[in-house]
This record gives sequence, C-alpha cells and structure tokens, in this order.
Amino acid sequence: MRAWCRTALLGLLAAGLAAGQTCVVEGVRVQVRDSSGMPVAGVEIRLAQDSAAASIRNTDSNGNAEFPNLACGSWSIDAAKQGFHEVANNALQITAASTLIELTLIPSVVHDTAEVHETISPLEAGSSHSIDLPPRDVRELPFRPAIVAETLPLAPGITRAPGGGLNIDAAGEHRGALVVNQADVTDPATGTFGQTVPIDSVDTVAVLNTPFLPQYGSFTTGVVAVETRRGGNMWHSELNDPFPDFRVRSWHLRGLRNETPRSAFSGPVLKDRLFVMEAIQYAFNKDSSRTLPWPYNESKQEYINSLTQFDYIVSKTQVLTGSFQFAQQHTNFIHPDYFNPQPVTPNYAQHNYVGIVRDELAIGEGTLSSVLSIQRFDARVGSQGPLDMILTPLGNSGNYFSNQNRDAGRTELLEAWSPGQLHGAGIHTFKFGISAMQLTNTGLTTARSIDILDSAGLLLRRFEFSDATRYRIHDLATSLFAQDQWILTPRVAVDIGGRIDGQSISSSVRISPRAGFAWTPFSNGRTVMRAGYGMFFDRVPLSVYTFGHLPQRTMIDYAPDGSVVDVITPPNVLGGSPPAGILVHNQHVAGSFAPRSATWNAQLEHRVSRMLQLRAAITNNRSAGLVVLDPQLETNQRYMLAGGGRSLYRQIELMARFQWKKGQQLFVSYVRSRAQGDLNEFSGFLGNFPLPLIRPNLYAHLPGELPNRLLAWGRVNLPWAMQVLPMAEFRSGQRYASVDALGDYVGTPYSRRYPDVFSADARVSKDVKINTKYTARFSVTGFNLTNHFNALAVHANIEDPQYGIFFGNYHRRYRGDFEVMF
Repeated sequence: MRAWCRTALLGLLAAGLAAGQTCVVEGVRVQVRDSSGMPVAGVEIRLAQDSAAASIRNTDSNGNAEFPNLACGSWSIDAAKQGFHEVANNALQITAASTLIELTLIPSVVHDTAEVHETISPLEAGSSHSIDLPPRDVRELPFRPAIVAETLPLAPGITRAPGGGLNIDAAGEHRGALVVNQADVTDPATGTFGQTVPIDSVDTVAVLNTPFLPQYGSFTTGVVAVETRRGGNMWHSELNDPFPDFRVRSWHLRGLRNETPRSAFSGPVLKDRLFVMEAIQYAFNKDSSRTLPWPYNESKQEYINSLTQFDYIVSKTQVLTGSFQFAQQHTNFIHPDYFNPQPVTPNYAQHNYVGIVRDELAIGEGTLSSVLSIQRFDARVGSQGPLDMILTPLGNSGNYFSNQNRDAGRTELLEAWSPGQLHGAGIHTFKFGISAMQLTNTGLTTARSIDILDSAGLLLRRFEFSDATRYRIHDLATSLFAQDQWILTPRVAVDIGGRIDGQSISSSVRISPRAGFAWTPFSNGRTVMRAGYGMFFDRVPLSVYTFGHLPQRTMIDYAPDGSVVDVITPPNVLGGSPPAGILVHNQHVAGSFAPRSATWNAQLEHRVSRMLQLRAAITNNRSAGLVVLDPQLETNQRYMLAGGGRSLYRQIELMARFQWKKGQQLFVSYVRSRAQGDLNEFSGFLGNFPLPLIRPNLYAHLPGELPNRLLAWGRVNLPWAMQVLPMAEFRSGQRYASVDALGDYVGTPYSRRYPDVFSADARVSKDVKINTKYTARFSVTGFNLTNHFNALAVHANIEDPQYGIFFGNYHRRYRGDFEVMF
C-alpha cells in the first residue's frame, strides 16, 4: 500500500509540474478592514475561477490573507465573517500587476454602507492583548488538532497536563474560562473544558491571559474565547483523513491504529438570508504508552463530535444565530502506564449537548446582543472490575476504586448593550451587560477499598468506604458589568470598568474592579505599551458541594504482624473561607467560597516591519481563597474542604511572529515562569478521576510549573507547490514528588524534575488538483525527528529498588494522511 501511494504521489507531482499557465501571479494579498479602518481577523476569503478549484484562506490578526500562484483572468471573490455583511464580486480581474486586493466589511447589524480608511489605530486592542490561533493555520500542524482544546498548547502559558487536560499558568483548566459565541461552556460540575467544538467549525480562537475588560468573568487564570464560523453565499465542503491508519510492528500488520475522518460543509440555504455550517468528526484512537508492553499498553477512545449552525439575516439591523453541539465520547483504559496497567485504570464516558442562540440587534448607533444557552453534561466513570485497588512501591494492581454517575446542566441568559462611540474628552465605547445562570448537578459516587502494601507484600494500611448518598445540587449565578474603552488621544487609550458576580450556593457577592491603558509613544504607531491591573473571581464548580455526600473513609493501620494499630473514620466537612476584604460580601457560612486573583500585566509590542512583530510581557498573578482539601487527621480527625488556598504565578514572555509572502509564517515564543501554591486543590479529589490517596496539604512548587519553555511553529512553502509545517519545543521537565511506602511525601514535595524535553516535528504536504472541483492533499508527518529521549515516567517511591530511574520514550516515527477538498 505504501509503494502504491508513493507511485501515485510521484505521478501526480509530475502531472502538476507539467501543467503550465501563460500568466501566473506569484502572490496576491487580500487586505480586509472594517468600516472604521481596523483589520478584521478570521475572515474567510474564497477565490474561485472556472478553470480552478476554489482557494480558501482566513485573514490573520493583521487582516491579511495570502494567495500564491493565481492564474491571470476573471475570478470571483467572497469574504464572510459572522457579524458582517458578506462581500462578493464575480468579476474580479487579476493581472500580472495585481498584488493587493483591499476589501471593507460592514457590520451587518449597524450600517449598509461604509468607507475605506488607510490608517490603522495601534490602540485597537486596548490594554487586553490576545494570542490568536487561526484554525486554518494550526490545524495543519504535525499533531493535527481536531478540537479547540488540542490547539491551546500553542499559546504561551498553556501546556498539556501529564494526566490529561490542560495547565493554564501552571494551574488546572478549572481555573480558566471557555467561552463559545459569548456563552460559558465549561462543565458546571468540574469547571473543566470537556469536549470542545470541532476545529473545522471555528472562525477564531483567542487566548486572553489577562483580559482587563469586565465583560469576561468566572476565572482566575485566563480566558479562551471561541467564535464559530458562518456559512456564506458559496458552497464549500471538505473531507479530512478519510482513511484509517494501520499499526505495523516488525513489518507485520497489527490492525488499526486510529480512524479519524472529519467533514465540514457550509453554504446558503436562502441566498443572502439564511446560511448553514456543519462540522462533524468521528475518531477511534488507540494511544499507546511506551512504559508498558504491547498490546497491553493501549488506551482506546471513540467519540463523535458535531456542531451545526444556522445564521439568519433578519434585516440590515438584525442577525440571528443558532448553533447546536453534540459530543459523545467513550474511553476504555484512561492513561495506562507502568505503575497503573490497564486493569487499574478507569473507564470514562460523556455526553455533551450545547445549544446557543444569539441575536445581534442594532438600535440607533448601538448594538444589543442577546444570548440564550442551554447545556447538558453527562459523565460516567467506571472501573475494569470489582476488585479492591492495591497500591505498592513497585506498581499498582486490582481495579480503580471510584465510580461516578453524574448529570450536570446550565441555562444561561446574557444581555449586553453597547451604545456605540460617544465623543467627549476623547472617544468612549461603553458596554453594559447582565447575565443570569441556573446550574444543576445530580449524581452518585461510590468507592471500593484501597490496600497499601510495602515492597515485600505486607499490608500497611487499608481504606474502607461507607455507602454514598445521592446528591442534587442547584445554584443561581448572576453578573453585572460595565466598561469603557476610552481613547483619550490618538496615542493613549484607557480601559476601565467593574463587574459584580453573585453565586447563591456560596452565599457571596464579589466585586471586580479593573483598569488598564495602552500608549503609543511614537507617531509611527509601531510601538505600543500596555499595562493593567484587575481583580478576578472564579465561580465555584458544583462538585465542591458534593463533598458531604461522598463516601467516608475509614483508615486502618496495621503492624508488621498483621494486627490492627489504629482505626479512624474522619468525616467529610465543608468549611468556609477566611475574611476576603471589602470586595467580597458573604454570610460566613459553610461553603461560602470566593476564589480570586489579583493580577497585573505589562506588555511592550513593536512592529519592526510589515513582516516582523515582537512582543515582551510580564505577568504577576496572586490568587487566594482557593478551595483546597486539608486532611486534619492528627488534630480534629476530619477531612476539611476549605477556601483558604493560595498560589503565586509569575511569567516573563517573549514572542516574535514573522510573516512573509504567500502565507508563510514563523511563530516563536519563550516563557520563563515560576509557580507556587497549595497542592491539594479540590480538582484532584472531586474531579472525574479522584486520587486514591489524600496527602497533607502543603505550600510548594506546583507540579505544572515549567520554568523554561521555548516553542516554535509555522509554515514554509517549498518548490513544486509543496509546503512544510515545522514545530519544535524545548521545555523544562515536569516536577515530581518522592514518596514512601505509604504514599506520603519524602522531603520537599515536587523539588525534583524530569530531564528537559525537546521535540522536533514536521509535516510536509502537497496539494494536487484533480479537476476543477476536487483537490487532494497528500501529507507525511515526522515526530521527534531528533530521536531525543523524553522520559515518560520515573520510579519515585523510595522503597522501589529502581528509585530515581527515568524510563519510557516515543522514538522517531512517521505517519501519512490524505484529504479531499471540494
């Protein structure tokens, strides 16, 4: 099969080289601005010609899209983005002198005419800068992200957590916020992102490290804001990865490795009025752990993820958008490794249903935005069998101890009003908003016994669990915000405002003042300084309030002769929070939590040229009121869940983005960071996969801290209409803690590290035009091209004879794939 693919690919390459054009323009740049002259990112540009397949690009953060090698003649161009009137021209003439096409998009709910401005305000983003991850660029990178969450580690400050999920500023993703089409879509029970929308359905992904605008709330680290894309007046379809990948070992076929077909289409239902967009993906993956022998090292995941969106232009002053996401996932053997082989791992199943309706209505010079969202998140966590879980210094056996059956939901209504620009002592852009949210979480958690044995097999300790009670948690959360993006002079802008959040289940009201500024010290506008300070409050996930319904642990200690030394049954107690100052008003009752952060940020940006942009930033995030689990076994003999946790995160970030002709680009970032905090955040015990042991809560370096991380990725064009997409990462190794036979910390927790990690990957692809309608893309991807040893595990138990030895590594490997676009 490989030989046939190689022969076919060479034949298609030869055919492509033989084909010629009498007039070809090497590079045409499409430049898109809005009616105020600002660049518009995420605009889908389609260029089509009778004799060629449609060429599609999305504009970058500067409003530019590059189209290489266009034949001279008559073309049709279509530009579309949600919230703007679509621009279409069926008689665009491209000649040998054509290098720039300028387009102006008109907000669809405000005006029907506009004019082109040649200057761009350097203060457009105010004090809040975002990292944009254009889906059409990042989805072609070597790791081929299929959903939004998989793209986020490309942003500085976001990394993959070893046990799954994401770390944002070295903290769990439950402390961040995920917003899709202005609606909060985090899991109400755990606060995590869950199964995010398909990448093929996305228009823009913006990562905001410190959004000082008060319209963003319910987080203490960062915000990920996603906008899904709209269909246009031209039909477009694509089919990605239609064929499975096979597993070959020792030159023998060993079944399927994965099957990940993805499809998307969009177009008009009623021309100029009603549009549809559909993105659907199916995946069957077998992920292998290199710390176990095959075939007992695989985690098997199957899911389907679909998003359907309709956009209806009611009138020139109103646009109505409705979207529905359905995601179903089942994973057998969650993250097996040497210490937790397949029988010890849990199973996981989830069903997500997210419906969002958004109405944008122009009233006078202002805009009223209304969002209604109804969501449901169902999750099931099970084990491989009914055996007790056995923990030893050499590795674990038995079955995972915890089972969950959980149903969570959210209904949210958001109203936001922007009266338009007002003039007086500068230019003011006000925005006011109010939201109400009802959240529910019902379910049952059960647990089986845990035995701790030493390296000789003697029983040291046993945990037995009581019967659990079913929980039913309800919450009502409300928010108010007001903000002003105030341009004092052409060189100075100020963001100022505040937010008030209330959460009934925590009996608290929180006030979040925020302010920032942007300043361009030079008249050319190439240099921008930004800074800001704000208070940020997080919403407490509902799993916190299930603590009293969980099974109680009975801890039994044994002597070497097998006799019982001690037996205690500490109750699960929900505590409160220490005083939080004048910005928090609560009733000082159990569960009255107010997790918060005080964050300041300073940035310096400089546009060296049209192709090169530099940025340096420093961030300081000091969090308090975090919900942590404190096992007070020696004093009060109880497990106390209280709101006195703290953390400190400091980050210095350097970034460079180099863009040149024909859509080529290189993005390089370096992050130097430090993270400390309480180790026993609730998420480790009340999330999807609770930890079997509850260790003392200590203030130390956080496991997710990476002092150094250098990341580079981009796209470079090659001869014969080929392209290479390189990606390289160097970072400090993850921290780990040494433990004794009972699993307790030895020495300072997380004072040791894995070896540094280096990975160089690349994807080479070639587009081959089959006919005027269909284009095929052939790709080959190489992973860990330098074959660097990146350790996957370490013997961290001091009773283990191999204590301190690192092992497990993914060697150099290659993979091919095939796509069809039409």
